Amino acid sequence: MLALALIYSVFLHLIAASPIPGGNVNQVSLIKQWDTTGNQYPTVFMHGIFGFGEAKPLLGFINYWGGPTQNILQMLRQKGYKVAAPSMGPLSSNWERACEAYAQITGSLTDYGLVRSKQFGHKRFGLDHTGKPLVPGFMQKSSKIKINLVGHSMGGPTSRLLVHLLKFGSPQEMEACVRAKVVCSPLFWTNKTQSYVNGVFAISGVHQGSTFDDFLQSTGSFLNFFKQTILVIIGANNSNDLKLYDMQLGHWGLDQTSSESIDQYFERLQKSQWVNSKSTALFDLSVKALSDPLISFVQNAPETTYFSMAGIATSFDGRNANPTGDMLIFLVPTAVIIGSYSNPSLPILTQTYSPMEWRQNDGLVMLASSRGPPSGFVSFSMNMQSENLADLAVSAPKKQPAKGVYNFVGSWKGGDHMAIVGGLDLVPGLRDNFYINIMALLASLSP
Repeated sequence: MLALALIYSVFLHLIAASPIPGGNVNQVSLIKQWDTTGNQYPTVFMHGIFGFGEAKPLLGFINYWGGPTQNILQMLRQKGYKVAAPSMGPLSSNWERACEAYAQITGSLTDYGLVRSKQFGHKRFGLDHTGKPLVPGFMQKSSKIKINLVGHSMGGPTSRLLVHLLKFGSPQEMEACVRAKVVCSPLFWTNKTQSYVNGVFAISGVHQGSTFDDFLQSTGSFLNFFKQTILVIIGANNSNDLKLYDMQLGHWGLDQTSSESIDQYFERLQKSQWVNSKSTALFDLSVKALSDPLISFVQNAPETTYFSMAGIATSFDGRNANPTGDMLIFLVPTAVIIGSYSNPSLPILTQTYSPMEWRQNDGLVMLASSRGPPSGFVSFSMNMQSENLADLAVSAPKKQPAKGVYNFVGSWKGGDHMAIVGGLDLVPGLRDNFYINIMALLASLSP
C-alpha cells in the first residue's frame, strides 16, 4: 500500500503546480479577545513516525508538511512566520527524538544521556549540529527566546517530552554526570530558571498509544510490517541514489553502509538488540506501554499552553468505527483494525473510555489518544479551518485557554492521518487556512 502511495505521489508531482501565496502575519482578533500582547516566537514542527525533516524531503520532493505539491512551511514563512522542522529518528523512541530535536534547534551535539545510553547499550552521542542552529539564540545566556511546537502523530508525544525536559530536566542524568564528573547536556539540567516553550499544538497526536501498534505486537506481525515499510521508504530513496532518508540509528551502530543492500541492512536491523528493545517508536506508541516508567514520568509544564486536535475519518455504528469515503485507501485496513479492536489485557479500553472514543480514528490514531495524555484535557470547539482570523476568534474561548493542560479544540471530520498534513493533496493550498490558524493561535498567546 505504501508503495502505491509513493507512486501516486510521483504522479501528483509531475502534474501539479505549487504556487504559494504570500501575506502578512495578523492575529489581532485573538490578541484583542484574549487581551494579550501576543508573541513572535519561532515555531518548530515535529514530524511523526516514518517522518523526516524539511531539509530532507522524501525522494527529493515529497515534503512531510505538504506532500508532493506544496511546502506548508515555506507558505508560512511567506506569511511572515518563523518556522523550522528538524529531522528525528523515524522509528526511534520519544526520548531519542526529543534529544535529536533539541540538538538541531540549539545547534549542538546530540546527547542521549549518560544513564539512557548505558541502560540500552548504545553510544551516548549522536549527530553533531554545532554551529547550525535551527533557532539561533535559543537557550543561550541572556536570551529570552522561547519556541512554540507543532507536532503531528508521534510528533505530539515527542513535543510533550521535549517540553518536559526543557522545564524539569532529568535528575537521573544530572546525578550521573556529577558522579562521573562529565558535562551534562543543558537539556537535562534541573535548575532552569525560565520556561522555554510557550505553546504546543498537537495534530492527531499519539498521546495514549495506538491500538494498531498493540495489534501488530500481539499478533506477531510487527516485524513484517516494519520490514515492508522500511523496504518501501528506504528502498525508494536508494533506488534514486538520493540517500535522503536517515534512520538516525548511528548511536546503535546501525547506519546503513555503502556496500549494504536494503535486504542486508534490514537483516542486520532485524537481528539487532535495538529492534526488540524499549527504545523504539513501536514500544512508545503502544497502549500497553502507557504505564511503563519510561513513558509515564512525563508531565505537562505549568507555563506552557497545550492544544490538541484529532482527525476523524470513520463513522461509529454503535459498536465499531468504519472508514468513510474520505479516507485514503491505504489507511482503510488499519482503520478497520482500530475501529474493531478489543483486548481484555488493556482495561483502559473499556474502563476509562467508551468504545466510540477508542475506535473512532483517522486511520492510525484513535480519538481518545489524540485529545491528550492520560493526565486529561479540557474541551471546546474551535473552527480551525476558518477562512479568516475573525471567524477563528468567534469560535475561540472568550479567555485565553488554561496553561499546563491540553485544550482539545475538536476534530477534523474527514481528516485522515495523512490528509491532515497534506500528504497526497492534488491541489496545493488546501491546508493553508488550517496551518495559518494554528500559527495565529500560538502567536496570540501571552509570552
